[in-house]
Amino acid sequence: MRLGHLFFGTTAVATASSRTIDMRLMTYNIRLAVGVGGPGEELWSVRRPLMTSQLNHEAAGRPEALMCFQEAIYPQVQDLDEGLGNEWTYVGVGRDDGAFGGEFSPIFYRPSVWKLEKNATYWLSETPNEPGSVGWDAALPRIVTVARFRHDSSGARIAYMCTHFDHIGQEAREQSAHLLVGLAGEWSTHNNKSLPVFLGGDLNVTPDNPAYQTLASDMYDAKHMVPEERRFGNVKTYTAFTVDADDDTEIDHIFVRDPAGLDWVSFAVLNTRFEDEIFISDHRPVVVDFKMPSQAEARHLG
Repeated sequence: MRLGHLFFGTTAVATASSRTIDMRLMTYNIRLAVGVGGPGEELWSVRRPLMTSQLNHEAAGRPEALMCFQEAIYPQVQDLDEGLGNEWTYVGVGRDDGAFGGEFSPIFYRPSVWKLEKNATYWLSETPNEPGSVGWDAALPRIVTVARFRHDSSGARIAYMCTHFDHIGQEAREQSAHLLVGLAGEWSTHNNKSLPVFLGGDLNVTPDNPAYQTLASDMYDAKHMVPEERRFGNVKTYTAFTVDADDDTEIDHIFVRDPAGLDWVSFAVLNTRFEDEIFISDHRPVVVDFKMPSQAEARHLG
């Protein structure tokens, strides 16, 4: 498992005088819209305005923010798109058919700030290019959305991967982790320059799970890159729509493949229940802030 924020924090300080980009990444399982909610669960029509307010607050004043979501069926994707406003757009497809069917794992971004250079959707299966394919012992089709962005004003590049691992199949989770490690490597270079590749998602695994450990053997959990005194909020990310902390688990994560040169600012697991006692989702959003070098500081390979 790769830890050790101190080394990379030192590396980032060396570039503090150079131009940097203030980044915020979020991953958030928004809970799919259902016709009848379970215990503690309000309908999407009730949760939607609360979520829109939360997202707008968290992205305000952060033009470079990138947000990825899980369990969003197409009408919810449209709702998020409308609620965030015209300055935002998204990339992603439905997992059932590669179009509009089933849950999306979309990535939202501001096209005035980021230019989408390349994107792809892979199925977490033995046939990752086959829409709707179900892998190993998974109960459902699972996908990862990958997008490479170029910062419009500086030319800096970043790749973001958004995924949702299966909730049943342990082999599927482990094999999915291996698949994503390989994909992160494939997306980590452009024109002989390295770029940071981030992975955000509901992985349905805690840090002691072999699937998490596979990811952590080649990538770095962003939580551990941030000094403990700059981590905020909760530890556990799944609440099951209850106030009983015994039901909570830490299964939503953000990883980075190559953190060299990044200056880590803060990490947070945010609340989703306030004085109105309505759960916005059964998951809490995970947020990491960092500074990224401009294109002028990008590292050449070789």
